[in-house]
Amino acid sequence: MCVSTNNYKMLDISNYVPAGTSLDKYLTTYLGGCKCDDKIRCTCGLSKGVFPYEYITSFDVLDQKSIPVKRAFDSHLKGTTISSNDYKRVKFVWRYYEMKSVKDLLIWYNNLDVKPFVKAIQAQRELFKRFDLDMFTDGVSLPGLSEKVMYQSCFNNLTMPHMMKREDGDSFEFPIDRFNGYKRQDSKANRESHQQQHWTYRWEHNDELH
Repeated sequence: MCVSTNNYKMLDISNYVPAGTSLDKYLTTYLGGCKCDDKIRCTCGLSKGVFPYEYITSFDVLDQKSIPVKRAFDSHLKGTTISSNDYKRVKFVWRYYEMKSVKDLLIWYNNLDVKPFVKAIQAQRELFKRFDLDMFTDGVSLPGLSEKVMYQSCFNNLTMPHMMKREDGDSFEFPIDRFNGYKRQDSKANRESHQQQHWTYRWEHNDELH
């Protein structure tokens, strides 16, 4: 998708990655992904956060001063429940970042989505700058950029073919036996027979055709 006006251009990053690429896969590709051994106490900023979407029924819930109970993180829509380790992580980040309300948890969760995502985009743009291409200016999709990269290099090792010197060849005489055979076929089929002709084909005739 690309929505463009004179003042701005709105692009969809999914056009710049293979179909079905998840955020985690995208971050892993360009930033290396989370390498923390302890996923519960991970603070590298590259791991996915946890948030109780369905628990937020009004803006007032964001002002709640305590960690939501474990079952608040379950999703009836997706049919999923939070794991014990994920809930331990919620309690860890609540203490580690000195959160005061559910709003702080939401900010932490959103930052984990946005900040690494922006860094990954910057890393991907740097990749295409090696080919003197701006990812968002020179193309609106990965195939479009790949085509431009291809045309930058596909002719590098090609050499022009040596021009062959054209010389006049021997004249070509149509075999008289075959010609007479055609005449007999015409006569047998009662077709109008043309006067016998002797055809000579030389290179200069080819020039006239071109």
